[in-house]
Amino acid sequence: MALHHSAAAVSASKRTVLLVHGAWHGSWCWQRLGPELERRGLAVATLDLPSVHERLGDDRRALSADAAAVRRTLDALPGPVILLGHSYGGMVISLAAHGAQVAQLVYLCAFVPGPGESLIDLAPPGHASFVRALEDGRTIPDAQQAPAVFYGDCDADTQRWACAQLKSQPAGAFAEAVPQPAWQRLPSTYILCTEDAAILPGLQRERFAPRLGRTLTLQASHSPFLSCPTALAELIAGLP
Repeated sequence: MALHHSAAAVSASKRTVLLVHGAWHGSWCWQRLGPELERRGLAVATLDLPSVHERLGDDRRALSADAAAVRRTLDALPGPVILLGHSYGGMVISLAAHGAQVAQLVYLCAFVPGPGESLIDLAPPGHASFVRALEDGRTIPDAQQAPAVFYGDCDADTQRWACAQLKSQPAGAFAEAVPQPAWQRLPSTYILCTEDAAILPGLQRERFAPRLGRTLTLQASHSPFLSCPTALAELIAGLP
């Protein structure tokens, strides 16, 4: 697990945003958003989740391994910390922030688990039609569908570049439940993406966003950190 932070992140006088990527992705996906947040006076930290970037001993505990990595990162950062999770990252931050000193949770077109729910519990039938199962028990997005599903409003060069970065991830990450999701006790915001083809806007609007205290809307696909990083940074920087 690699931790990355800007030079500004060492200053306790600034709010720090810890960005947690989604399934199959890595810290590379934040490279356009990070500078936009820094220009707005925020420090930025990111990490690579171990379930994507390492081989784990027990894939059934992949979500726990990811949450533990995020928790270690949180504990090393000066406060206050805004913890943002994208997509599957919503599961991770819900587990990692339980009992942690976090100022706010932000769910970016993300899964928001209730007590005892896994990602599989939250996904509607047919949701994973764009996911391929590999022989070793890991999963990866279908190469033909990934550009439209994840990066629908990105230019073709960005789509090709991003798809080339995707890595496999164990299916166990999606089956593990979150016993006590942290959003139940922490201020939380949902950023709903209206053009999302991975987690459909209706699911975000009807099931996930109502669980949290605040909903913001962005006209974007599943990856606004690549397609409209300035607009996304404005939303994050404007949080109380």
